[in-house]
Amino acid sequence: MADSGSNYQQRFDALSSALEQIVVHLNAAGEVTDVRAGDAQWLHPDVLLTRTFSSLFSSDISAHIDAQIESALASREPQKLLVSMNPEHSLDWREAGLTDAQVWDTRVVAVNDDELLWIARDIADAKRSEQKAITLAQRDPLTGAYNRRALMTILKQSVAQAKRYDWVCSFLKIDIDHFSDINSTHGLDAGDRVLQAFVQAMQNFKRTADFFARFSDDAFVMFLPETNHDQALLAAERVRRLAENLEIDFEDVTLKITVCIGSATLQDTEDSAEDILKRAEENLFIAKQSGSNRIEGESDA
Repeated sequence: MADSGSNYQQRFDALSSALEQIVVHLNAAGEVTDVRAGDAQWLHPDVLLTRTFSSLFSSDISAHIDAQIESALASREPQKLLVSMNPEHSLDWREAGLTDAQVWDTRVVAVNDDELLWIARDIADAKRSEQKAITLAQRDPLTGAYNRRALMTILKQSVAQAKRYDWVCSFLKIDIDHFSDINSTHGLDAGDRVLQAFVQAMQNFKRTADFFARFSDDAFVMFLPETNHDQALLAAERVRRLAENLEIDFEDVTLKITVCIGSATLQDTEDSAEDILKRAEENLFIAKQSGSNRIEGESDA
């Protein structure tokens, strides 16, 4: 090495003490010569010493680690790698103290021809928070159903895919009859309970591939892949009966509801998600104009 051992140790100590991350010092052969735990209080550094670093990982990860080290030595540029670690898949890391699954954002830096630094920080919590934020942004906070934003994204993607592969698909636009009367007679909490109960019933009813979302206050949309016009009307009838038979306990009363449903089906390659949804809304309007507890489909489908 270009520096004396004492100079290296001083440099390594100064660097690692300033970092919260795990810092592993490697020689050119990829062997661990020093380890600093940073904020990873679980880590027992001595367990890793003198071992070949890539051997501490499962075979699929070790290949990426070796490539990361080779690239760092060749390019002299920091090499990034995201590593998902599970203690069940690495006896060495488990022996070193790893007990919980983690996601490591790692960097390898070649200090010179003879030494490298591998630096890692756990971002599992950040990943979980990010996923939670994404999920919350896509969900209606009252019912837990997907919201309109998530719905439109799925509809556009699904219709485009259906047209590309010459598949069929249908939409149901569902509206709870006289919902404002429930709010005015029994209060807003009763209305909220009705929405929650209906969504729960629909989640239990729908197929795995179906996509169900709250579209507005008392209106919902259900996307039915691989479903033609006749099948969509049958599904609409089952939803109508489900709502009609639903009994919702609220305080000292049992609430009953009905729904009107408009159905629409992909017709040709010029159809868009917005076009199909508009036709479903038009058919819903016809159903509601004709009364309540009704379904309406496309006569020309």
